[in-house]
Amino acid sequence: MILSRVWYVLLGVAVAVALYVVYVAVGQYNRQTTLALKEGLASDSQTVEWALKIDARRRLDALLVGSVDPVLQQALALGNVAREGKLPEKPRADAKKALLAISDAIPPDLRSDAMFAVNRAGEVLAEIGFDAVASNDDFELGGYPAVNDALHGWLRDDVWVLGSKMYFVVARPVEYDVTQRPPGAIVGLKEVSPKLADDLAKRTRTSVAFYAEGKRVAAGAVAGFDAEKLNIVTSNLGSIDDKTYGEGGRSEARMLADDLGAVYARLPGDAWAVGGGFAVARGRAILTGPMGFLSGADDIDKANVPWPVLVGVVLLAALLGVGFTLLEHSAPLRELLSQAEALKRGSMDALEVARFRGSYRLAAQGINDGIERAIEKAGGVTRKPADLDSILGPTPAQPAMSAFSFPGEAGSAVATPAVGGPVAAPPAPSAPRASTPKPVVAPPAAAYPPVAAALPPLRAAPGPAARPVAFAVPAPAEDDDATMVGAVPADVMAEATGDARAALEEANEWALVYEEFLRTKKLCGEATDGLTYEKFSLKLAQNRDELTKRYACRRVRFSVYIKEGHASLKATPVRE
Repeated sequence: MILSRVWYVLLGVAVAVALYVVYVAVGQYNRQTTLALKEGLASDSQTVEWALKIDARRRLDALLVGSVDPVLQQALALGNVAREGKLPEKPRADAKKALLAISDAIPPDLRSDAMFAVNRAGEVLAEIGFDAVASNDDFELGGYPAVNDALHGWLRDDVWVLGSKMYFVVARPVEYDVTQRPPGAIVGLKEVSPKLADDLAKRTRTSVAFYAEGKRVAAGAVAGFDAEKLNIVTSNLGSIDDKTYGEGGRSEARMLADDLGAVYARLPGDAWAVGGGFAVARGRAILTGPMGFLSGADDIDKANVPWPVLVGVVLLAALLGVGFTLLEHSAPLRELLSQAEALKRGSMDALEVARFRGSYRLAAQGINDGIERAIEKAGGVTRKPADLDSILGPTPAQPAMSAFSFPGEAGSAVATPAVGGPVAAPPAPSAPRASTPKPVVAPPAAAYPPVAAALPPLRAAPGPAARPVAFAVPAPAEDDDATMVGAVPADVMAEATGDARAALEEANEWALVYEEFLRTKKLCGEATDGLTYEKFSLKLAQNRDELTKRYACRRVRFSVYIKEGHASLKATPVRE
């Protein structure tokens, strides 16, 4: 069953290789997604920063309508003259009306939440949308760098933190007389609220969170991103100690969790003094194992799988496995059942071991041995192989021969032949029959030596055992190791009479037995080197003489069979 076992090993190796590839793919996928996440975060941070700058420029441009408003210009010019330490009421009222008109003239998406009209001294002449300073006459904005620069003719934007709120600030001068210093400036504040953060997230397609003084101020998330993860972003503010964050204004990409990364960036201006900044965050899909590919796949991914190829691989593997099973398991088992049925019917006396391989051959041989042992226990007669050396003594320079077995050794007597007629030999127990070998075609009679000179006496006693003479025939070209022994030519057989004819017939029979013995040994995988016909016939002659003396028989018939996986010979005394 070597093929089935090799196939099982190959299947196991294939599964192991597939799992190895999948695990490597999982690790490579997670590593690549981490790199892509960090690169995406760096890009998102720059995108948000550019969006804030563009937004500040657009709101500065929108304030141009207030910078050239004549009512505001006139009110600021008159508001620079204080009376008894207080600003005059009329310029303040006119400035507030002007701010309301200016706010209405600005597009809603660029409109400031609060606006201030500041005189040359930085004092607030009027405001709208910032009621916290309505009753505070001492409130002034001149100390902020952005406002101070605007009072000197510059366009400025900044980020302020007032109380618990953060504001984007734009300021530009109000021109009244180009030959003189601006009489004041107009300042617009845009609160950093959740609505602003959501609008920014939609425009930049980035999840962003604004923070100041270690707390989150506002946050906005893109579609598909869990907004709760932004709490993790702001909760890690205390762990930011990157040198690049302090000096370059932006941290390295940081993995806050297996599926969450963030980049922190500074906000310019006064907000930086209180730790103001923003963070962009991204999530990533991670694979915890091979099954992660399936759980994360959608219908499109599954539709792209080459199903015909997969089905073909499965069918091919199944067919090979079934084929090997049929060849190495089902077929021998079917043969075993067939022979067992024949054994049951009595059409055969033992299993044909040569038709099996591997474990089935050992099982068949074991069954045969068990049958013989059962016959022995029941008092029956079995054919046991007898070692020639144990009967006739060792033969010098002779290859090891297979054992012989013959009836009568278990105490059975051989009948004495009656006068005038032949006496039948004792019946032999049933045993597997060896196939009758086909005779080898001999060369013409002229190629053989004279018969009379070649034949010794049929039985020599007490000298060495005589053996029939065979005629050597060259081996077939395809089998260099084979030893071929030719049959006695028909014309020689016809001319012989008496003992000479009997010797020729015996030589012809032994030549066939020799050829059959060689073929059987090769079938059993045994070596035949050195087993010449001369040595083979010598052993047969010794055994023949011993048996004819022992059983008073006329001749001995030899046959080939397989015993325990080895080629063996059986010797049967024949009375004629």
